[in-house]
Amino acid sequence: MSGSAGREAGATERGGLSEVALLALAAIAVPLVGWAFWALVLRLGSNDFHDYWLAGRLVLEGHSPYDVGALRELAAREHLSLQVGGGYSYPLPFALVMVPFAALPFGAALVAFNSLSLAAFGLAVAAWILWAHGRSPNLGRRRLALALGAGLYPPVYGTVVNGQANLILIPLLALGVACALEETRPLRRFGGGLTIGLAAIVKLVPGVALVPFALGRRFDAAAGLVLGAFGALVAAVAVIPWAASGSGGLASLLDADDYYTNQSINGFVSRLALPTARTAPLWDHGFDPGIVMLAATAAFGLITLALLWRARDRLRSRRGMALGLAFALVAGTIGAPKNSFWNEAFVLVAVGLLLAVETPDLRFGRLGRLDGVLLATWFGAALVWTMVWAMNLVAGGPLAPIVTLLWSSSLYGLLALWWLMARRLFAGDGHAVRLGAARGEGSDQSAGTIS
Repeated sequence: MSGSAGREAGATERGGLSEVALLALAAIAVPLVGWAFWALVLRLGSNDFHDYWLAGRLVLEGHSPYDVGALRELAAREHLSLQVGGGYSYPLPFALVMVPFAALPFGAALVAFNSLSLAAFGLAVAAWILWAHGRSPNLGRRRLALALGAGLYPPVYGTVVNGQANLILIPLLALGVACALEETRPLRRFGGGLTIGLAAIVKLVPGVALVPFALGRRFDAAAGLVLGAFGALVAAVAVIPWAASGSGGLASLLDADDYYTNQSINGFVSRLALPTARTAPLWDHGFDPGIVMLAATAAFGLITLALLWRARDRLRSRRGMALGLAFALVAGTIGAPKNSFWNEAFVLVAVGLLLAVETPDLRFGRLGRLDGVLLATWFGAALVWTMVWAMNLVAGGPLAPIVTLLWSSSLYGLLALWWLMARRLFAGDGHAVRLGAARGEGSDQSAGTIS
């Protein structure tokens, strides 16, 4: 009897591992093929990774990664053709993390970085789906479709081909919010906040989780987030204090930026007033985009904060905290200055939280017609922006205003998602399916826990 039970347990474990592998492969299939096409067929470079690698190499050589002159000189010496712009624009801990990659030749470093990114993303998606939606055989196809859908989200592909860091950070954010939802174990909530803080010190958007944590009185998770972010910064400065020289230039992130990939409020407002190679302003220098952008972003932030404050009692529950975190993450993506389209990959965690508490059985009809339309609008708008980018549309002639507005299409989808999250946050618990319920008959493993 014990031998039979052992064999059954082994078979169950192997089955679980095989599904993890299948879901992970489904999640990375599209971005992996896209990366191969980008690099081998189109023979295009990975500009964002250039800055990362050069910053790590400067640290190895004893220079500050924020020294634009040294960055340009090193790029020329390494025969890397790129537009460095304002140079390396990330907090110091990320430059320290890039040092091992910078010790490799550029091509090998890029392959290693993107391979690690895809592996981390695939495993994170697989683990999240099994955590949130269980292992019921009845939901196997739906889980597989969801994993494939995550990889189809255009910012994931864009992150890989541009050599961005988002896919490495998504596992930290996903693990962090999952642990922070824990209702009975404060130490696990603290650890969850800690991992979110590590993601936030590289990309600022995950840091907005601090607001729902504080309003929902999850002070252990909030403390972990603060310690993770500032602890990483202090540690990096302590290890390489000279490398922080010139980092004050990070304040330029608050400037107006009309670059076409900027899908935040900043980019939308800037393109309304400033001409670019691809867009034509609707009001050519008709106003100061910096002032209007700051005012619009502040107003949006205050509205979001007011809604979270109004929902503060709901944030005390597991469902309310999940939706509050999702709402804050979407709002942070919309309002973050100079936030590129690729950084919208973080929104997958917000959508994952929504589905975990509202459709654990992956039956999207439970959302209702309007919320289903809003969710489809979010994904569809990202596809529209990707098509505009792929066709490299240039504003000209009578259609110039339309083309200019299309270059912000992804922002409109994020606003639809923000509205959806607000609606669900204020919906009564009777409108939702609680996590762990309605998972389909025959499920032998509850979701919502991480062992």
